[in-house]
Amino acid sequence: MPPHWMGPTAPPGSLADLVGTYGRRLDDCIAFPGLINSHDHLAFNCYPPTGSPPYDDFLGWSHDVQANRALVTRIEAIPARLRIQIGLLKNLLWGVTAVADHGGAPVEGPIRVLAPFQDLHSPELASPWRWMAGLGPAVTHLAEGVTADSRRRALAFLKENLFRRAVAGVHGVSLEGEDFRRLAALVWCPASNLFLFGRTADAAAALRHTQLLFGTDATISAPGTLWDHLRQARGRVADAELFASLTFRAARFWRHTMADDLVIARRTADDPWDAFFALTPADILLVVRAGQPVLVDDSLSAPPGFGRLTVGGEAKYVRMSVAEMLAALRPQLDTAALLSRFGVVAE
Repeated sequence: MPPHWMGPTAPPGSLADLVGTYGRRLDDCIAFPGLINSHDHLAFNCYPPTGSPPYDDFLGWSHDVQANRALVTRIEAIPARLRIQIGLLKNLLWGVTAVADHGGAPVEGPIRVLAPFQDLHSPELASPWRWMAGLGPAVTHLAEGVTADSRRRALAFLKENLFRRAVAGVHGVSLEGEDFRRLAALVWCPASNLFLFGRTADAAAALRHTQLLFGTDATISAPGTLWDHLRQARGRVADAELFASLTFRAARFWRHTMADDLVIARRTADDPWDAFFALTPADILLVVRAGQPVLVDDSLSAPPGFGRLTVGGEAKYVRMSVAEMLAALRPQLDTAALLSRFGVVAE
C-alpha cells in the first residue's frame, strides 16, 4: 500500500516519483507536506534548556541566562554560522523544511530560512518608534509571561501600531480573548512556554480571532523534540487545526511555496491523526525539499556525500557535513548531549 497522504490537497507529483523509486519500502507509511516551524532562534540551539523556572516573564529568565557567564561565553565562542547550521540540522531531523528564524536572515542550507518580516523583538526591548521603520508585516515576542503587567505591556505596544501593520505575535501567554484580534497570527510555542512559565497561550481562544501557527523556539528554552511539543499541544485545539498550523496555513502566512516539500514517515497507528502525532525523529524516513531529498533513512538509498547520524537507533543520512560540524563543536561543548536533545544517538 503506498503512503497515506495527509495534505489538504492532492499529493505532489514528487510523491508518485518517490513511490516509483523506492517501491514497497514506502508501504505502510504516511506522507505529509514539509513542516514549517514558525518560530526558532537558530543560533541558540547549541544551548541546553537553561534557567531555574518557573518565571513570571521572560525578563527574569533572560537575567538568569546572562548570569550564567561560563555557559554563555562557551557557546558564544562558537562561530554564529556554525551555530545556525546546528539549528538547521535540528529542524531537518524533525521533518521541518522551512523555519522562521526570529531576528535572522536567509542562509544556505538543506531547508529554507524564512525571514520576510521586520523583527521588532518585544515591547520590553524595542522602541515603539520602530513601528515607523517600515510598512510591511512585523514579528514580535508578545506577552511572554503570565502577569497582568506582561499583558499590559503587549497591548500598549500594539496600540503604537498606528499604520495597522500585520503583526505575527509570538507566545501571547497572557493575552486574553479579543486581544488576539490585534494580531495577524499567533505563533504558539507551547513547550517553551510550559518550561519557562508553567502555562501557555489560550490557543483555542486565539483561533476564534486570528490565525494559529506553531513554533518550537530554540532548545535554550524548549526541551524535547518538535514531536514531543506536538503531543503536549494535542487536545488544546483540534488535530486538523494543529496540523494546519505547521503546514498549509503557515505556508500561506509566510508566503512560502511548499508544493515539492514533503515528508514520508513510518506509520505506527491505524488512525492517520494518531499516526502523525505519535511520530518521533526515528520514524522520519525521507524529507524532500524543493523536490530533492535532504534526509534519507538507511532503509532507503542515500545520495553520495550525505552525513550520517543515528536517530533513535535508526541511521539517517542528511545533506549536511555532519562530521565536520561536530568536530568543530567539540572544543566548546559535549556533542553527545547536544545531539541527544535533537533525538540523536552520538556515534
